[in-house]
Amino acid sequence: MKKQFVIFSVILLMFSCSKKEDVKPFPFDELIVSSAGLDHVTSIKFTNSDTVYYKRIYPKPIKKSYAILEISDRKKLNELFLKLDFGKFKDDYVQDNLADGTMYLINISKDRKNKKISLYGKVIPQELKKFIDSLGGILNGLRFIRTNKNIDFGDLRSILPPPPPPIPNSKVH
Repeated sequence: MKKQFVIFSVILLMFSCSKKEDVKPFPFDELIVSSAGLDHVTSIKFTNSDTVYYKRIYPKPIKKSYAILEISDRKKLNELFLKLDFGKFKDDYVQDNLADGTMYLINISKDRKNKKISLYGKVIPQELKKFIDSLGGILNGLRFIRTNKNIDFGDLRSILPPPPPPIPNSKVH
């Protein structure tokens, strides 16, 4: 019995002394990246935790889900986030006379300060375009799980499609 206790204690000691990987927090409190096109409206939300939230607003029905980030994904995302100084970008990069492109809205919150960047058309800075593409590559590898949790993605009115026109009255006078 004493021998089993010693073996168990040694095994427990070995596992408890394993080196934990150092994962730095993201350089923001929240980052929400939303995308809207002719056939979709979606948002992805990062917080300073290991959970990523996703919401498909259009086409209906609305679907909400989340994924848990592995340490390796968190490190990749942190490197990606640290490469960009969001403060140096203007609030709007919007191409005039374009009606069918994809629009992106990036909302960064840190220390109760918010910065929104609207992107639409071919005037998007290359640095932000690469950021969005890289983000998509990482997110495609995650396994999202449906949830009914109410998740705040902020004010998305600027990218939501307008409401449909009213149904005409079928009565003829």
